[in-house]
Amino acid sequence: MASAVLTLPMFLYSLQLEGRHDESALTMQLLLQGIGTFIFVALIATLRGFLVRNCAFKKAGAIILGLIILNLLYAAASSVLLFNPEAQEQLQPVLAALVILLGIAQAGLGMRLFALDNDLGGMKRPYCWLNIATGVCLASLLLIPLGIITSAVGDVMLATIFLREARRLSPPPEH
Repeated sequence: MASAVLTLPMFLYSLQLEGRHDESALTMQLLLQGIGTFIFVALIATLRGFLVRNCAFKKAGAIILGLIILNLLYAAASSVLLFNPEAQEQLQPVLAALVILLGIAQAGLGMRLFALDNDLGGMKRPYCWLNIATGVCLASLLLIPLGIITSAVGDVMLATIFLREARRLSPPPEH
């Protein structure tokens, strides 16, 4: 849930900091990048663990690993850009390529999850479609803000899936 709640405000705040190069703005941008990366990696790794443990589904492992690597590469490149604005001309195409690849991988994850036998309490199809929509929006580059919104909705849905599964697996309370 933290991802869904923090995604939009963090994105809007990072837009406000755009173009500022004072120490406090750079620190905040780096902090936002670090928090966003940590949340993404934690969430996607948790999804992988859930799929393997609870659904015996390993077909998404390579895509999830790719998403983690691409996200870490993006975080590293954008962090370099924060402290070396002169590198913008060289790094901007790299960042754009990484976002496109992230979008393709996100859409690929959504498509791969259609093969999951578990219907996730009726949420599998909408969650798959949200992943695909997020991926297409990111890969287009022009629709990144819409992709961030669909990603946040997908994160709420994923949290709901996790909570339902936790309730299902927890032992009944003893009286």
